[in-house]
Amino acid sequence: SVVHAMAQGRAAAIRVLDDICGIPASENLTDRSTVRSIDRDFTPVPPDLAFVARTHMPEKNVSERKLNFDEVALGLTEAQAVEEAQRCLQCGVCSDCMECLAVCDAIGAINHDDPVENLLEHAGVIIIADPDIAPSVRGDDIIRAYGPATSRVDVSAMMTRGFAAAARAMVLLSNTSFRQKGRGMSFSPPESNLADDIKIGVFACRCNDSLGWHPEMDRFLEDLLYGDFILHTESVVSACTPEGTAAILKTVREKGITRLVLASCVCCPLNFVCSSCTDQRSRLKHALFDATGISRSMVMTCNIRNEVLPDLANDPDIAVDKFSGIIRRSVRRARNLKPFASPARNYNFTTAVIGESEASIESALTLAAAGIDVFLFGSRDKALEGSYAHVNLLSFKGSRVKHISGSLGAFQLTVAVGEKEQQIQAGAVILGEKIRGRIQYLGQDGRAITASMQKAGTTGIPFYYPGMTSVSGLFMADPPGIAVSNRQKGYAAAVLAAAIMPRGPRQHKGFTVTVSAEQCRGCGRCIDKCPYRAITMQRNEIGGWYAVVDETLCKGCGNCISICPSNAADSPFRDQIFLEKTLEEILVQ
Repeated sequence: SVVHAMAQGRAAAIRVLDDICGIPASENLTDRSTVRSIDRDFTPVPPDLAFVARTHMPEKNVSERKLNFDEVALGLTEAQAVEEAQRCLQCGVCSDCMECLAVCDAIGAINHDDPVENLLEHAGVIIIADPDIAPSVRGDDIIRAYGPATSRVDVSAMMTRGFAAAARAMVLLSNTSFRQKGRGMSFSPPESNLADDIKIGVFACRCNDSLGWHPEMDRFLEDLLYGDFILHTESVVSACTPEGTAAILKTVREKGITRLVLASCVCCPLNFVCSSCTDQRSRLKHALFDATGISRSMVMTCNIRNEVLPDLANDPDIAVDKFSGIIRRSVRRARNLKPFASPARNYNFTTAVIGESEASIESALTLAAAGIDVFLFGSRDKALEGSYAHVNLLSFKGSRVKHISGSLGAFQLTVAVGEKEQQIQAGAVILGEKIRGRIQYLGQDGRAITASMQKAGTTGIPFYYPGMTSVSGLFMADPPGIAVSNRQKGYAAAVLAAAIMPRGPRQHKGFTVTVSAEQCRGCGRCIDKCPYRAITMQRNEIGGWYAVVDETLCKGCGNCISICPSNAADSPFRDQIFLEKTLEEILVQ
């Protein structure tokens, strides 16, 4: 082949230089690491892949080319080139071209000579999701999360089997962890790192010089050290590597920095992953904020990788101007940062299971075996007939649940036993009967509870896992349209209910919404727009109504902010004033 011919010519040239000319070959020519490995595994071509014919190369007519030696092939158009590139099957793996070594030379993260290493891990339970992996392994602590070979491919069914496997593992490992019972507070301690004195540190990530860097950027950072509030400026090769993050943390602790300006690829410091987040962004957030003593509310981030560095190749002067402008604006904003709120909430850690179907009974027994207190009731149309013995399970024989209200950690169930009714509280609720229409849930807004899954082309439906509903903490043990056994559905509902209850202090996410009671006019538009039922109405001092956001349920989507007519709904960390100030800085007068 041509590749082999080129390699042999290269080897021959090296040998001629050495043997005949007496010129020793340079190290980069004799480096054995540039030799392509022969034991590479290539991704097999899928047998069901649709056949796409090769794009035909346009050629000159015979009458035009028979009297000259001009190029016959006219070349592909842009559309044809794109179509031809899309035919690539991506079957290859690393071809040892070694270009990555030069690109990543600054931090040396790539090592082609790294030997194969076998790791030994100890685990109490093994969940096997691939039927081709260790199919002969047997044991009570070996859980299989895949269906039969004849089952059709269904994402919802696969997820349900995975939840069911997690529930069985939860039961097997129930003695290894502590679970709260009864009622308890779940709170976030107040921010202790956002001190009143402003000491700013500016760190600019060069992104491993993959897009280039300009000396004027370093000079600008050096000149930025003015006044009493900017203590440190520095450009780091790569902030998302362990060494880069550790150097930032060390500087912050040694110099007592209370505000950070981080110019990198990170768009926001919030505990929130959106479609713009990449692996390096998430890695940098995790390394900088988790168990480091650095508060998210003390960091102002700006994305120079996408907004500045790409301009270096075409116009370095514009890139430097953008860099200086975005850093100056970030420094000014960092001086006005405010600490996050410290929400506190009283949770009920008991789970109520409604109905006596196979799925609901499996949910109740699984939760009880995992050490969680469970109340078992009858459904609205059928009273509970059986009595199930378990130390953590309390069966209300003859009971019927008429209505459900409340939210996660504070559900209220109207339970009828004979002619008497009583109110019983629970932290999570599992509906065991098949739900085809409306759920007997009494929300403050009167809207029906939806449990439909997302579908292509259908908007306005939040992402639900199988068995979830639009009310956080309210689950279905027998969701329709999922082709798995009732037992597995019950397991899945149990682990969803167990996972949603807090195991420790709830950390403030930083992207939730708050509503000003003074500005809110009580129109209720935010309740209609909130897909997560995180907003309720409360009475104000003059007898009117105002909206209140439950921060544990709010996902920070911003729907309520966009439709609030009085600007009462806002984000406490990136509020309306912040956006207005940002626009003032960005817009050219």
